[in-house]
Amino acid sequence: MRRSALLALTFWPLAAPMATAGAWLRDEGAAMLAFAHEITEAGGSRAGYTSVYGEYGLTPRLTLGLDAGKGEAADDWKAVVFLRMGREFDWLPGRVAAEFGIGAAGTPGGEVGAVLQPGLSWGHSFETGLGWAWVNLDARGIFGLSAASDTAPPAFAGLPVTLTEGYKLDLTLGLNLSERTQISLQMRFEDPAEGDQTLRLVPAVARRVGDRGWLTLSGIVGLERDGALGLALGSHIEF
Repeated sequence: MRRSALLALTFWPLAAPMATAGAWLRDEGAAMLAFAHEITEAGGSRAGYTSVYGEYGLTPRLTLGLDAGKGEAADDWKAVVFLRMGREFDWLPGRVAAEFGIGAAGTPGGEVGAVLQPGLSWGHSFETGLGWAWVNLDARGIFGLSAASDTAPPAFAGLPVTLTEGYKLDLTLGLNLSERTQISLQMRFEDPAEGDQTLRLVPAVARRVGDRGWLTLSGIVGLERDGALGLALGSHIEF
C-alpha cells in the first residue's frame, strides 16, 4: 500500500470533535490520549462538556479504550472502559468493528449508576483528486442501571434496578488535505435517556502539532428543532 494510503488509514478520524477511531484499531503497543471541551448555546442557555478519550492496542485485533466526560451539572458525568474488535469482509468495502464498554455514570439525586455501552462501527477510506478521504458510521447504545426508588420503580427483569436507554448515531465524512491538515463534516444524532432528541452538524478542521500531536477546532450547528450553536476545541497525542 502506498504511503498516502497508510496515512489515510492511520489518521483518518482525527478531524472529528473527539479523536475516536471508529471502525479502526490501534496497532499493538500504540496508544492515543485525547481531550476536548465544547460549549453550546440553545434557547438562551449555555452548557459545557469536557471529554477525555483514550485507546491502547492490546493486540492487532483488540483495542482497549476509555470514554469519559463531565458536564456542568454534578450528576452529568460518565466513565466507560471498552474493548473493540474489528475485521474486514470480502463482501463489504472498508472495515467493521464491534465494541462493548462498562463503567459508571451520575444519576439524578447524586447517586452513581452502572453503564453498559455497546457499539458497532463501519469505516472506509478512498482516494480522491484532493487527497485520501474516509467515511465512518458509528452506532452506540448507552444503557444505565441504577437502584430502584419510589420515583423510579424496578424495570429490569424484576430486579430492584431501573433501566434507562439512550442511543447515538454519527456519520462522518473526512478528507486529508495534507499530512498535517484534515477537514471533516459530521452528522450527529442523539436520543438521550433524559431530554430531547438532537440532530447536529459538526464541521471540523484538525492540524498536526509536532510529530505526535493534533489540535482540532469544530463548530456545532443544530438542525430541525434543535437551535443549538457551539464550538469545540480538542487535542490529542499519540504514543
